[in-house]
Amino acid sequence: MAELSDEDIILANKISIRIKYLREKYCGPKQADFVKKHSIDKQLISRWENPIKTDPKSGKKTGRGISIYSVNQFCSIIEISLKDFFDDEIFK
Repeated sequence: MAELSDEDIILANKISIRIKYLREKYCGPKQADFVKKHSIDKQLISRWENPIKTDPKSGKKTGRGISIYSVNQFCSIIEISLKDFFDDEIFK
């Protein structure tokens, strides 16, 4: 798989920020509350919210980013459209 560009990483991290913001808006600050309310795996929401990071020494990137399918799954869970998800200042 090709390495993500800096632009791809910025977008992936904006998506993570947006997911966390919406999760907190709809269910409060605790991931556990969201997990319980929607019967999903805690690791799943954690993975969605974790940004891609770059190790300053090695330059190695950690994290994978989220697929559009997973973004759609999240949107379905909180009952918003993909359009509503991406219609935010963070993406402009």
